[in-house]
Amino acid sequence: MTEPRLYIIMREDLWDMNPGKGMAQAAHAQALFDAYDFAANDCLEQYCEWRGDGEDCLGFGVTLVLSAPRSEWMDISLNVCHYGYVEDPTYPWKNYYGKTFITSEDTCMWVFATTEEEIEYMKKFPLHA
Repeated sequence: MTEPRLYIIMREDLWDMNPGKGMAQAAHAQALFDAYDFAANDCLEQYCEWRGDGEDCLGFGVTLVLSAPRSEWMDISLNVCHYGYVEDPTYPWKNYYGKTFITSEDTCMWVFATTEEEIEYMKKFPLHA
């Protein structure tokens, strides 16, 4: 049986994304992942395995943060069963002149890979630096 993995895919093409914003957005992805209806989507057993239910409860399984431009997210969603997007309605960014703007942006997505094929597919994306 394949050990399920959580992937958080950070946009590499988003203006003014810095490490602090990236960590905040990854936390949003984790929160949305935890709110996902695993029972209704036939992956409750894999989620419980990932979470570490039982006597060796660790509280979480393997999580990897990867990097991909927004243009590749559709392809990702077509190759995995369980995923979600993080849309930040108040994403702050500055232009070249230092003027701050607030826009709604898709900042990252989460993918819960439960099969060997899905895990193999996700290997094509680099770790987020």
